[in-house]
Amino acid sequence: MNKKSAILLISGLAVLAIAVASLLLFSTQKSTYYGYMENGTTAEKVVSEKNNEVTENVKLESTKDFKPKKGDFVKLISKDDGKTFYKKDVVTHDDVPHGLMMKIHDMEM
Repeated sequence: MNKKSAILLISGLAVLAIAVASLLLFSTQKSTYYGYMENGTTAEKVVSEKNNEVTENVKLESTKDFKPKKGDFVKLISKDDGKTFYKKDVVTHDDVPHGLMMKIHDMEM
């Protein structure tokens, strides 16, 4: 095999590796949700950022980093369309997008 063929083969494999890595990176779709806590373990309403779908009375387990209280707003990240949340944060009122806040408070847009 000559030098030119080796360079072409290595270049092709590098492009293929980059394509596979990109595919893996972007194939793990995550969804963001915002909610309003009814108490320390239940979100009264959770709204999907993607489709504005509202889910009521969502149970959320506390962790050492996530201890919501009644009246807190939360940001939740899911990889399985809201069945489970792998990242949960307490956020401020201003962190919740306006359209989703309107859904949380039952206001018409």
